[in-house]
This record gives sequence, C-alpha cells and structure tokens, in this order.
Amino acid sequence: MRMKPILIGIFVGLLTISIVSPAQAARISGKIQVFATAERIAERSNYQDTVLKQFEKLHPGVTIETIRTPWPENTRFQALLVSGTPPDIWMSVGMKSSNLYVDQGVWMDLTPLITRDKIDLSQYFQPALDVTTFRGMRYGLPIVMFTDALIYNVDLFNEAGLPHPPHDYNDTSWTWEKYLEYSKKLTRDTNGDGVPEVWGNDGIVPAHIPTVAASFGGFPFSPDFRKAQFDSPGIIKAYELIRDMQFKYHVTPTNKERTALGLGSVAFDRGVVGMRIDFIMRAGDYAYRKDLHFDLAAKPRGPAGPKVLLYLNTLNILANAPNPEATWELVKYLSRPDVLPGLAVYGYNGIPATKNGAGLFVEHMKKIRPDVDWIVFIKGAPYAMSVEYWRPNYTEIDALVAQMTSPILNNEKDVASGLKELNDRVQAILDKYWASREKK
Repeated sequence: MRMKPILIGIFVGLLTISIVSPAQAARISGKIQVFATAERIAERSNYQDTVLKQFEKLHPGVTIETIRTPWPENTRFQALLVSGTPPDIWMSVGMKSSNLYVDQGVWMDLTPLITRDKIDLSQYFQPALDVTTFRGMRYGLPIVMFTDALIYNVDLFNEAGLPHPPHDYNDTSWTWEKYLEYSKKLTRDTNGDGVPEVWGNDGIVPAHIPTVAASFGGFPFSPDFRKAQFDSPGIIKAYELIRDMQFKYHVTPTNKERTALGLGSVAFDRGVVGMRIDFIMRAGDYAYRKDLHFDLAAKPRGPAGPKVLLYLNTLNILANAPNPEATWELVKYLSRPDVLPGLAVYGYNGIPATKNGAGLFVEHMKKIRPDVDWIVFIKGAPYAMSVEYWRPNYTEIDALVAQMTSPILNNEKDVASGLKELNDRVQAILDKYWASREKK
C-alpha cells in the first residue's frame, strides 16, 4: 500500500519535467557529489535517485555521485570536511546540521546566484525563508517542511460528548486554558483507583516546549544571542503548564505511570489518550492504522498567538564545492515547481516548502486516509517557527537544557528556581563565547 503512491509520484514527476535546450545542457559538466540521508523507507531514496538521474539525462555532461549516510549524518560529513574531500551539496540538510556549520564558513552564500538568476523567493512559505539566513547570508534554499499539529482521538471525544477542537488557526477561543479544560473532561478514572484509564493528553515532549513558551511570549535568547532568557515569564508559564498537567491536574501520565502502566513514551498509540501534539511523521504512520480513529486540529494558542514547530530541510552548497556552477544548476532544478513538490512528498514524506506545491502533500495523504483533515498541517505553516535556529555553542547549550529541565518536568525541582539556575549556566556559556569572538 505504501509503494503505490510513491510510484505514481515518480511517473507524474517524470512526465512534467520540461525540456532543457542544448545550449543550457552544454553549459555545465563534470561530477557533482551529493551528500544525502539513507532514508528509513527505501522507496524514498529510490525516488530521490530517480530525480537525480533525470537531471543527468537533461545534462549529459554531468555525472552525479551520491553518498548516502544513515542518520545522524554529521560524523560522516565532518570526516569528509576534515579529509579535504567535501561534497558539492548536502541535499536536504536539516536545520540543526546547517547551524552546526554555518558560522564555520562551510556553506556558500546563495544570495549572489539568486540575484543573478532572478530566483523567485516569494514561492516559499515565509517562515521557511526566515530561518535560512545567517548574518545576512542565505546558506540554503528550503525544500521540505515538517510541521506539527494537534492529533486527537475522535472516538474518545465523541464518548466524552465534547465538540471537536477547531481545525482553523483563526479560532481565538482555542487557548491552552481551553486545552486544559478539554483534557480534564477527557480524563476518566472509571474504577476509582486514582489512576485514569483514559488520559486527556499525551503530554508535551521537550522538542515542542519552545513553541508553547513562544505562544506565551517567551524566547530563550535575546535577538542578538548575547543574553539568556530561560527564566522569562513566558518560559516559566510553559513549564508550569506542562508540569501541572501531570502532577496537579493529573490529565497527563507521568513518566512513572507510563512505565507502570506499560504506556510507553507515546500512549496515544494505544487509544487511551484524547490528544497529542506531534509531527507529520507520527500522523503519517497513524494513517495506516485503520483501528485508530483520529483527526487533526489546530494547536492551542497563548497570548502571543499560535506557534507551530517547524523542522526544515534545505539544499546547501558547500563554499568550497569542487563543481559549484553545476551544483547550482542542480539546486535550481530541484527547486523547480514541477520537481520540488514530488521530491518533498515522495522523496521525504513531508510538506513541500513552496505555497503552490504544498497541496500535493494533502492530495497524497487523502488517498491513504480520506477521513483526516490533512490540510491542518498546511494551515499551520504561516505560524511555524524553527527551534533548530543558530545559537552560540549549539550542542553544549542544548545538552545543558536537556539535563537541567528534566528534573523540572519530573516535579523534582521548582520551575522558577530551576529555570533561573539554567539561565545563569547558559549566560556563562554566552559570555565566554562572545568574549572569545571579540578577541579575534
């Protein structure tokens, strides 16, 4: 069942590719080395390879060599850089990987080429463009987005007599307070033993916490990344909400309860949770679960409005790419309106980063699961924010945040004092980073 739509996408993509003039084809030649992820599902890698082969057919003087590396790819990529044998392009690099290298001068600034060839950037969703620049340089072009939304169990909502949550982001009544109210009404302890058999929500995992904080107006850094703001009111509010849903209101299973009840890290899978905030990938897996009656809704909003989490993959050319002109032609080809949508949907199982291409994702998923409102993921795109943005000492700060927020979320440390301690530690890292930069 998974194979059929992918094959259809390949055939459609090949039929819609336009002809390149002999003059254009002759202008570039040589080898392009493409660094790419070894996809979890082989058909996706096969689709990507088909698109690359078609580029070779359009440009007979070009040969593409693909290096496929399982996730996480950074170890292999770093080895290529150190050995002095970098690829020309990282095809579909995630934002975290982009930002690990962006201040090391690894990526080419695409702005001069975009200007020269009059590339229309208005075709992209604005949030996807906003996060692909660093200190005035554009280091990549967006190709595929992965947004999140609220996944809810239709049967549990109906049993509780609750109206379904809104599917549109213009409903200002759908707040975190309303989300908590719904969670309370969905939670059921039928035998009175103090442990619910049905839970209101599946919790908010750490990756999604920054969007909750942003909806309350909290951002962990100042705009110039010189000041830490982990103890700001919006971030404190987000952590208090997530903690209280577990330990005060008891509408979310705690980690201990997940273990004791055998719920696992994702209890929604078992049909005993009313709501879960998660990504396209999770909902895509549920599409094949005929025993799970679910739908999609907008994420709740805070005083600063709704905030949707964005994971974004881009096309990045290396600054010292051996064959830059041919590689830029490949980037332009992969970004074409008759190529990018199919590559994003069938090659990466995500949303095309272009407004006109995003509809293909909905069309594809509707064929698999027509009863789900897949367009909710697209509706959330204007409110999307990347949490994998650049910050000083990226890996060190992320590890520290994970370490110091764990006891806060487990109710082992006070929220305000715990975040103040975290903020002081992060500030020390920032101060050291900026001091070292000023000495250079």
